[in-house]
Amino acid sequence: MSTQVNSKKVLIKNAAKQLFFHFGLSKTSMEDIAKQCNLAKPSIYYYYPNKESIFEEIVVDEARTFINKVSAKIPSDFSAKDKIIFFYRTYFSDLKKYAKKLEHLPEILYKNYPHGRPITEKITTFLKANLEPLINQGIQDGSLSVSDQEQTIAAITMMTDFLNIDWILRNNEQEMDKVFDRVIEIIFYVYFFSLK
Repeated sequence: MSTQVNSKKVLIKNAAKQLFFHFGLSKTSMEDIAKQCNLAKPSIYYYYPNKESIFEEIVVDEARTFINKVSAKIPSDFSAKDKIIFFYRTYFSDLKKYAKKLEHLPEILYKNYPHGRPITEKITTFLKANLEPLINQGIQDGSLSVSDQEQTIAAITMMTDFLNIDWILRNNEQEMDKVFDRVIEIIFYVYFFSLK
């Protein structure tokens, strides 16, 4: 992608993000986005077919950045098991903080989105990509016993699929923490270490 195309897309996404956060997805039009970034409406359509595609790209970018920041916090001297647990504990903790920032916005970015599944699948792909090297390390150093790496990664990701902003905003923090701790216990202490 050329630098000019990339900079236009960044301009459009930044303008759209401000509008989505202020007015919500349904009350923001392509015309609003064009006005916000001082471009003609047809220029917006050159880069994005509709506002939903802009929205999806914003959410995916946010998720990628969020997950990468969580991964960057993992201490390099931890064992594979401890890295995986640290990753999910940090992911959960940071997601709770992020959810609190979003809870008062109109039509929060995750709510009532008509194409939610493709976004969720992309976010799951980022999670799996961050989990895979940790599982590999555990297999190599013998701290994890895994019969099928791909299925194990899919299972862990599925078991932690509830870790989303909607679930966090709907539940009491103490109960969430108990559920999360139980899931971590099941995944890592019951599953992995019963295989050894």
